Amino acid sequence: MTELLKVEFTNDAREYILQDADSVTVDMMLYGGCGGQFNEPAVWAGKPASPESYDLVDTNGIKVYMFKGAISEPDGIKISLEVDRRMFKRLHVAGLVYEQPGL
Repeated sequence: MTELLKVEFTNDAREYILQDADSVTVDMMLYGGCGGQFNEPAVWAGKPASPESYDLVDTNGIKVYMFKGAISEPDGIKISLEVDRRMFKRLHVAGLVYEQPGL
């Protein structure tokens, strides 16, 4: 387990994760389209299919599987819960340093 990365959860994100899981996965997804390819962080409740491909951080009882090579801002990352107009809930991660070509 690595302890170098600071991870913070909002209260509602913590409650949402702990409803069904004791872990969360943070990954970097590659997207592409007419404007080219770009990386975008993705986060979801639960353990990844290949946990050995991730660094593990335990934050107050929640295991955080972070993609290897992740770089965070000095204050670490913050995981929050977003709710859209139709009551769809999803986790959001802020504080990762990543590059988006063309921006």
